[in-house]
Amino acid sequence: MAARHCIIRIIGCAGLVLVLTVLPGCLPFAPSASGERASEGKASPTRTVTDSSGRQLVLPSKPQRIVSQTVATDEILLALVAPERLVALSHLADDARYSYCADRAQTVAGRCGGSAEAILQLRPDLIFVASYSRAELVELLSAGGAPVYRLTKFGGLADIRANIRAIGEAVGETAAAEALVAGMDRRFAALGERARQRGRPLRMLSFGGSHFTAGAETTFDDLVRAVGGINVAAEQGIVGFRQISSEQLLAWRPDVIVVSAESGKEDAVRRQWLEDPAVAAAIGRDLNRLMVVESRALTTVSQHLADAAEHLEARLFPSAERPRQLSCNLAAP
Repeated sequence: MAARHCIIRIIGCAGLVLVLTVLPGCLPFAPSASGERASEGKASPTRTVTDSSGRQLVLPSKPQRIVSQTVATDEILLALVAPERLVALSHLADDARYSYCADRAQTVAGRCGGSAEAILQLRPDLIFVASYSRAELVELLSAGGAPVYRLTKFGGLADIRANIRAIGEAVGETAAAEALVAGMDRRFAALGERARQRGRPLRMLSFGGSHFTAGAETTFDDLVRAVGGINVAAEQGIVGFRQISSEQLLAWRPDVIVVSAESGKEDAVRRQWLEDPAVAAAIGRDLNRLMVVESRALTTVSQHLADAAEHLEARLFPSAERPRQLSCNLAAP
């Protein structure tokens, strides 16, 4: 069975290359033997970069046909480069439940579908994927000769900074990337200053489907610390994500349980969680101790983590003075 699956994968890759060879205008980017890309008879300068997985890629000095296959790279790229340099974004780019730049995404026409063929027909000179992208898709894109840049770490604020800088290097916009990181850091510094002016820190616990919580080395941990709180799961030694029992939830006695909901569904989600006996008992059925935040606040792994932190602060402390939200194109030229 394993041998049969391998043969199918090989045939699929060979078939893709054949299709790209015979279809006019569908050839992917391929560096020449001299390390330069041939473009209308002219040689363009190239450079070698190393992606997060350690793989070296030969890229144009400033890629002009960039494809983003994840929401995180959508959000970062829309802040770093002109939309004319982006030929496709992820299929979730327009979905405000997950994307902080759904409006700006309208400036880019293309969207990544489920097939490698459709992506490669865009003739990309750089494709961004993530460690959680479908392995078969990434394999087929690489087999087609396209430069595939893989991001692998999303554990929190430090990884977001590193990813922004890595993407900035790959697209030839290192100064814009540094400006984006600096703007995000200024907002976190302001959050920290406001947190220091408040009293006793709140002990907070994230809670999701199947009773999973987020511990240390997660963006939720960064959010909690940004608003001056204590992440109960991290306090209990949890690293990453882990399922906890009802007994643990009751024993840890968080001040606030944080859950997420899509826009407009907050009340329904709140009622749903109050029907959970463990949650109801842990907060004493006090609605002020069940904090519902927007879904994207707990999923973003881009510079918009600052938006998520300010959103959490606004829910916890409604009277706090907060700055205007960061524009999606803060660092764009």
